[in-house]
Amino acid sequence: MFKRKDKRTQNKHPSLPVPGTSRDPGTIGTSEYDPNVPRVSWRKRCCNYVYDRERKLFCGRTCKSWLYIILYSIMYLVFLSTYTMIFLFGSLSVIKILDDYQTIDKVELLTYSTNGIGLTATPTALNNYPIIWYRNDPKDYAKYVNELENLFSKRRKRETKNSTNLGSCSSSPFGYGTSPCIVIRINKQLNWSAKPLEEDKAHKINAPLKVKKWIKMGQKLWLYCEGIHSYDKEHLGIITYYPDPPGFDPKLFPLNEHADSPLVAVQISNFTIGISLAIKCSLWYNEGVSTIEYMLYVTPKKMRNLRDM
Repeated sequence: MFKRKDKRTQNKHPSLPVPGTSRDPGTIGTSEYDPNVPRVSWRKRCCNYVYDRERKLFCGRTCKSWLYIILYSIMYLVFLSTYTMIFLFGSLSVIKILDDYQTIDKVELLTYSTNGIGLTATPTALNNYPIIWYRNDPKDYAKYVNELENLFSKRRKRETKNSTNLGSCSSSPFGYGTSPCIVIRINKQLNWSAKPLEEDKAHKINAPLKVKKWIKMGQKLWLYCEGIHSYDKEHLGIITYYPDPPGFDPKLFPLNEHADSPLVAVQISNFTIGISLAIKCSLWYNEGVSTIEYMLYVTPKKMRNLRDM
C-alpha cells in the first residue's frame, strides 16, 4: 500500500530557497552563515582601500589617475591666480587713469566720520588709535616725536603749497613733555568741498561761542577743541591753536591729486598730570559738523606706569 503525502507539509514552491539554508541569498557571502567565506576585519578593509596590492590601486584609483588629478588641480590654481592678478592690475590701472583719482593715506581711511568729512589726528598710539599716553620722559614720548617728524619730512619733500606756520608745534620735540602738540588735518576725499559756516546757521546748530566770534573775523572752516565732559574741561588747562584762530581755507578744497591737506596744530598746556583727559575737536562748516576724539594721559617721570607692571 502506498502512503499518501500530506499536502499541508509539502512545499508549494520547491524552486524557492528555504530560509536559514545556504541557498538563502541573504546569507550567501557572509562568514556568519557561510563557513566557506573568511571573515575580513574593518582594519584590513581600510588598508585594502588605501592600497590594493592585487589591483595596484591607491584609494580606489591608479597612480596614473591620481597624477592626472594633481596636474589638473595645479593648472586650475595657476589659472585662477593669474586671472585674479590680471583683473586687479587692470582695475588699478583704470583707476589711476581717471582724472578724479586721488591718493588717500592709510590712516585717513580708518578715520572717516559718519557725518560729513573725516579728520585725522597725529600722533597716534599703536594700531592708529587716537591716544597719547606717556611718562614725562624723553625716552617714553620719543615715538610721538618721531611720528610728527615723519609727517613734516614727507610734506617738505613734496614741497606743499598749503603749509602753515605752526609755531612751536612745527619743530622737535613739538612741546612733548609738558605741552604736547596734536596736528589735525582734513582727510582727502574725492571732490569734497564745503562752504564756511554762516552766522545764522551757527545759531541754529548751537555752535560754541568762540566759533561764533571767529565767524565775524573771516570765512574759514573752523576747528574748535574742548574737553568732552565737565571733568575733562576742568583739568584740560590751556589750548593754543596754530594758526590762531584755527581754521582751514575753503578755497583749497577740493584738493587735487598732488596737494596735501592743510594742517592745524593744537597745543595743550597747564593740564593736570596723572589723569586721563578726553578731548574732542570739531570742524564747523555750513554743511555739517565733523568730529574726532582722542585721549591724553601723562604721568610724572618717577611714577610707575601701568604699562611696566
